[in-house]
Amino acid sequence: MGLFGGKDKEDKKQEEMEKFMRKYRLANLDDNDLEAVREISQEFMGLGLMKAGMALSLAKAEEQAKVGYLAALVKQNWIIIRKLDEISKKLDK
Repeated sequence: MGLFGGKDKEDKKQEEMEKFMRKYRLANLDDNDLEAVREISQEFMGLGLMKAGMALSLAKAEEQAKVGYLAALVKQNWIIIRKLDEISKKLDK
């Protein structure tokens, strides 16, 4: 536990990771893929901070649109990863 009864940095990171995994329904992936998903999701969370920073800094609309499109592509990729994992598990049976 951190100072003043707050959660330490690792606990917060773990909570964010679990929330991310639930949001995109990735918890049932094979163990081999989970580590890669964790690494990617940490980078994705950093993108969210960048996106918020761009909005606050009044970045050009074109730049904000690019970040939005990239975020949408990443979300689509999570869906593709999940579906491919489901297909793989069905073929293994």
